[in-house]
Amino acid sequence: MRKTALPLRPPSGSSSLGRQVLLEWRIMTFFLILLTILLIQFKDVLKLSQVDSTFYDFYMKLALPVSEPDPDIALVVIDEGSLQQMGYWPWRRAEHANLLENLSQAKAVGFDILFQDYNPAYPQDDLTFANAIKNHGRTVLPSIVRPDSTPATVDKPVSPLAESAAELGFINIYPDPDGAVRRISLYTTDGEQTFSHIIPAMLKAGGEEQIADALLAAKPTEYMINFSGPPDHYQTYPYSAVANGLIPAEEFKDRYVLVGAWSSGLGDYYPTPRSWVDRTSMAGVEILANALSNARDDNWIKPLPTWLVIVLNIIPIYLVCLILIRFSPRKAFLTTTALWLILVGLDWALLQFLNFWLPISSSLVVMMLAYPAWHWRSQETVLRHINHELSVLSAQDSALRLALEAKAPTETLPARLSFLHRGIELLREAQQRREQTLRFISHDMRAPQNSILALVSLQRSGQEALDEKQLLGKIESYASNTLELVNNFMDLARAEAMEIEFHDVNLGDVLADVYDDAWSRAKAKHIEIAFDTTEEQLYVYGNATMLRRTFNNLVDNAIKYSSPNTTVRCTLTQEDNYAVASIKDQGWGIPDHLQPTIFQAFNRAHSTAEDAPVGSGIGLAFVQTVIQRHRGYITLESEEGKGSTFTVKLPISEEAE
Repeated sequence: MRKTALPLRPPSGSSSLGRQVLLEWRIMTFFLILLTILLIQFKDVLKLSQVDSTFYDFYMKLALPVSEPDPDIALVVIDEGSLQQMGYWPWRRAEHANLLENLSQAKAVGFDILFQDYNPAYPQDDLTFANAIKNHGRTVLPSIVRPDSTPATVDKPVSPLAESAAELGFINIYPDPDGAVRRISLYTTDGEQTFSHIIPAMLKAGGEEQIADALLAAKPTEYMINFSGPPDHYQTYPYSAVANGLIPAEEFKDRYVLVGAWSSGLGDYYPTPRSWVDRTSMAGVEILANALSNARDDNWIKPLPTWLVIVLNIIPIYLVCLILIRFSPRKAFLTTTALWLILVGLDWALLQFLNFWLPISSSLVVMMLAYPAWHWRSQETVLRHINHELSVLSAQDSALRLALEAKAPTETLPARLSFLHRGIELLREAQQRREQTLRFISHDMRAPQNSILALVSLQRSGQEALDEKQLLGKIESYASNTLELVNNFMDLARAEAMEIEFHDVNLGDVLADVYDDAWSRAKAKHIEIAFDTTEEQLYVYGNATMLRRTFNNLVDNAIKYSSPNTTVRCTLTQEDNYAVASIKDQGWGIPDHLQPTIFQAFNRAHSTAEDAPVGSGIGLAFVQTVIQRHRGYITLESEEGKGSTFTVKLPISEEAE
């Protein structure tokens, strides 16, 4: 069934259907917007945040060529070569003191190595390292926030080291649920004191307090790291080479130096969004380098505030709703798909060129739900409207009401659509019947009256005037034909519309009455009528008067279309729970191509034959209507030139049994 898009605002004088659909659209739009807001608010519970993370990583994969790393940041790494040269881990803290002496010109040095425990084997090393830290003056040592501690509890380095450090900062990295590191938390608090991450701590140690204070003043919960490139993007120096003086101290002049693990055996590696590109993880110390660069250049990926995320997610939902009501289903599907892709493209551009992160998974999910939801609700509305219209029409058209008494077998959409198609077919049939009725009134009923008027005109003119007996005979014949047409038409209308009173009827008695009524007409044409029955008492639940007229029609047709010296045979038998009555003649028969429509009103099999009996084409339609209202059915077997057999099956009355 072809669907027609409805305008957003129904035009003046539009049907109630347009108003109903518009109301349904407004309700659906409201609930889709509400659903979008709820999905945004509960995205973590519903795992939509992981969908957003997938899109975020995909955008990073599609990012433009990577930028150059910050030249003011250097990494001194504990790599495989250093482990082979300096021995197994952990090393003596005197080695770290030696390293600091060779980093004397660095702007600030931050260790991504924990010093929470004393080393009883070399107790003097802590003092040596503490003196080196104090002499350097710009060294930042790491602390660690205990996981799942409320309020936050921070474990600091051992006392001599903590007291000597220029700054302390925690080095916790919190991967997302999928294990990837995308964001970093720069501050935490225990309710009384605020603890800073190693990034702002290094900025303070390096003399960039304004940047650190600005980060503290902004104080967002999290910062999203804008990775400048894949792993191993920053310049690295082997720990052993720096500690042994193989790299001149001037190499680190006015540079931030981060010291941390680089060997995979030390386990400080994490997946990042850039892992999509090269399928490798990034060392924790390099993640800190990217975060430090972002802090210095204010180049973070900035998540939009929640209120703006809600607004920007609602806009495409409203656009989709406008598309759905304005466009045809095919155009709406294509346009919605295009808008879905455009939204993804705009989200990528927002991240790539403006460094703003807009999670759009909620709107994408709702956009995918909007198309089926709208067509479900709009079809429900149309079906309700058509059901209402059919109810109104059935109150005016009895045949339509009878057909609609059969309910749709299920509440599924295919079943209801099938039922709807049937209703449309019934409307077409009703329209066809109206047209046939007009033709009947304008031709069949007017023809006898015109003939009477023509006879009167001829009689008045005196030309070819008939004698009184002939004139009255013809007028009587034409008037009788008209009366028969009217009676047949009224019988059909009553059979379709009137309320029938049912009771137990002996079908044998009905056929016997029909036999008696038809005997004289058959005798006049020299036709024999035979009535055979093997059942004396066959009761059906019906209306005796309507059934008598029905079988009168069948027998009368058999007599009309039979030649003299033939037999019309009526039989009555029982088959299972049905009473079976057959009317068989040896008359003209009905051509094969006319048999499918023979029970339709105003259709006649031999209307063009010169010697065809007078008729209206209503009789068999009346017969079928009455049989159907008695929950039975009628069949036809006929061969042209050899006769016809009409078989009627009616359910036997249960009470009579």
